[in-house]
Amino acid sequence: MLRIHFTAADLGSLRLASAPDPLWESLLSQHVLASGKGPPQVQTWRRRAVTRLTPHMRILMRLAPSTGYSPDFLTPTTGLRGIEAGIDAVLSTPPERLRADLARMSAQRPLPGWARRLADGDRPSLQALGAAMRDYFDAVLASSWGRISAQVAGERARGARTMTDRGVDRLLTTLHPQVRWEAPVLRVAYPDDRDLHLDGRGLVLVPSFFCWGRPVTLRAADRPPVLVYPIEHDADPHQGADRNLVALLGRTRSAILRAAGDHPHGCSTGEVARAVGVSASSASEHVTTLRRAGLLRSRPSGKQVLHVVTDLGRALLRADRADEG
Repeated sequence: MLRIHFTAADLGSLRLASAPDPLWESLLSQHVLASGKGPPQVQTWRRRAVTRLTPHMRILMRLAPSTGYSPDFLTPTTGLRGIEAGIDAVLSTPPERLRADLARMSAQRPLPGWARRLADGDRPSLQALGAAMRDYFDAVLASSWGRISAQVAGERARGARTMTDRGVDRLLTTLHPQVRWEAPVLRVAYPDDRDLHLDGRGLVLVPSFFCWGRPVTLRAADRPPVLVYPIEHDADPHQGADRNLVALLGRTRSAILRAAGDHPHGCSTGEVARAVGVSASSASEHVTTLRRAGLLRSRPSGKQVLHVVTDLGRALLRADRADEG
């Protein structure tokens, strides 16, 4: 049992993450690949993902076993700002934190040689890890990121409505079947018995597409407190609906078009970047390409520019879904 102890200040600082965290989704999707568990929507993704893995990407899975501890440094809170910001934070992990996390993991299972070098602060090993994280996201998550983001956004909207209309107590009471709120303690079904005292730091609730069975959190109590919990998945009537669009536009641009399609009134470059899990500069380049192709249009709105899917872009999205129907 995990017991999370709140103060009055912590309840006032409770917040819901604004978007899916690409580093947590990467880690938890690797758990899904290793365990084979998950709802039908996740299994549809898994069948495609296993065909895209390379030996280079599989080194990640040595750090993400389906049971037991995965190093906390793989999921810094910076990941909420996008995949590139998250990977940069991983590459900037202090050596003492690398050693502590990997020592904790080695107590459960032997580490491969490259991971031992990582614990020694070997820079090439750290760079190789960052490259594998980026390649993994691009190969198996980017094309589905629009759908992942949409489902997580639905859960976030539900949570936000509950908190606004009925208060924090109701949100925590209805968070997940494996969670029980007995103020001021949130009790979470967990494989080990421990206490997490927030001590005024607050808590970020992170709804997750790939989290399965029960919520998860970081092991080290000195890291920014988060609780990642499973969403309730929507029905997926268009399984595999990304294939045709990806073949035409590529994984990242198809994900951007789908993400923009989820915002009928337009979304900013920053929102696109967070939804797809790329840097703002990369999102801007892809948006420019889609705009030149007539699939997006951009319009000023106050101090920012919003990108809206054109009629041609929506026709393309509809046709892609119809082909899979």
